[in-house]
Parts: sequence; C-alpha cells; structure tokens
Amino acid sequence: MTNTPYTDSIREGLVALGGADLDPAVIEAWMRLEHGTLDGLSHRQFREEIATACACARLAGPKVNLQLAQSYGLREGATP
Repeated sequence: MTNTPYTDSIREGLVALGGADLDPAVIEAWMRLEHGTLDGLSHRQFREEIATACACARLAGPKVNLQLAQSYGLREGATP
C-alpha cells in the first residue's frame, strides 16, 4: 500500500465508522472519484466522504476496489 498524507486520517475515520477492515487506499480511491483533491474538504466533509466511500467499497467488492486503487497509484500488485 502506498501511504499518502490522507492515509492516517482515513484510517482513523474507518475505525470511528466501524470500517477498520477496509483498506485506506481503497477508500481514498473512492473519495478521489468525486474529489480531485481532498485538501479542500472540511473535517466534516472528509468524514462524510469516508462513509460514502465505505459504502461504495462494500458494494463493489475486492476486484473492483483493487483495480480502482491501482488506477490512482495507491495499490500495487496483481488483480485478484
């Protein structure tokens, strides 16, 4: 996994939402579909986007999640 400046904040948000089983890189990739940069989000918006990304990741499944994260350079490796 590639750590970004957002990784720790996303991980904390996942724990708070009960989504600690999800990969922060995948969540960041889902967030980036909507927002080219995450810097402009308020703390509240950032947490809301984590929740939305969690729902998307759970619906999409491992293969799509990995492909999405790879497309943003957030994950390496072969697709499952």
